[in-house]
Amino acid sequence: METNKKIKSYGLTSLNGDYKKYLIYLLENEYEFYKSKDEAEDACRELLTKLNKSGDIVYDVCKSECKIYNDPDGKENEKFYRALSDFLNASRISRKNNKILSFEANEAPYGMITVHYKGQNGKEYGFRLHSDQLGFSAVPCIYFRNNYPLSRYLEMQKNKLDKLKNKSDIDVVADFLTKYVYTTRTLGGSFLWPESWYKGYNMSRGNGREIKDKIIKGNAGYIEDRVDLTLLEIKHYFEYRELDDKKNFKYSGDILFRYYDNLDAQTWFGFFDSFEDYVDFFMFNDFVEDIGIGGKKEYMPINILNGEPFEKDCLYYEEDILKNICEKGLKDVLERVMNMVANRTKNMEKLIAKYNQTNDTKGEKHENILHE
Repeated sequence: METNKKIKSYGLTSLNGDYKKYLIYLLENEYEFYKSKDEAEDACRELLTKLNKSGDIVYDVCKSECKIYNDPDGKENEKFYRALSDFLNASRISRKNNKILSFEANEAPYGMITVHYKGQNGKEYGFRLHSDQLGFSAVPCIYFRNNYPLSRYLEMQKNKLDKLKNKSDIDVVADFLTKYVYTTRTLGGSFLWPESWYKGYNMSRGNGREIKDKIIKGNAGYIEDRVDLTLLEIKHYFEYRELDDKKNFKYSGDILFRYYDNLDAQTWFGFFDSFEDYVDFFMFNDFVEDIGIGGKKEYMPINILNGEPFEKDCLYYEEDILKNICEKGLKDVLERVMNMVANRTKNMEKLIAKYNQTNDTKGEKHENILHE
């Protein structure tokens, strides 16, 4: 954990090692996998209650969530959304994005972030934004289900450790996963989506579940919560926007394509001139490679499976890749994502530090600071 002191994590709610202790217990003891999410949550609560009574970890049995971990993007996490809005305003000012008036955190009654903008009629409008962490699910109950990358990696290591019976190796595995969760639950581990379609797109992007009024078929769930494929879909959105003949769009199998007609989606992506502008604004630069020719900038997302940019014009709709990946391949993916997020977080926090040199949240006094 020492290597992460310079970046602020919003996911581990206690830094006394409870999350790591929980992982160590799972590595040292037998437990079952469950197909049902409810059954997994019940088994997790039962174990946490047991560990709480023994004094091994801190757990509030009156709550459905445990104190050792909470997703940082919950509406109640005002500090997270305040920091995120500071970054967004800093980026808006530094990049001279005049299409957006401001980002405001934790506005009543809904919280999170509100983006304010001026319509073509000159009136001011706004809609809510919801953050989602891109580093794969880390809530404690996922370890009772084997269809998540972190739970699969833990299971792979447990099977190997059961043969070796080496206590020091158990600590190494638990430390790696704890470091991964700590690092990816920072500002650099966030995507932002308009609230009006956050749930529908985000759920289908993660596991392909059917969402009310949006029955997803075909390629549902192929993304597996991967940041690289999500960025690739966003790139395709901007390509679609520039097409004259939209009937023959090659990437109509994208999950995001089902939401192209959402007005908030059109407004949200309309704030940015291109995919490159979007990447630069949100500082996703460590997640892409410039493949442009002749001095023209063109970003291509980096495939987290191999560290190379995706090939142009290829379709990547194969399902269950992370569910079938080998142990070394999965660890490479986790290390790659962790390093990308860490670099992005550092860059975001540097920009926030410049932004916070004055107390003016609207940005008028930041122009010279952020344009240097």
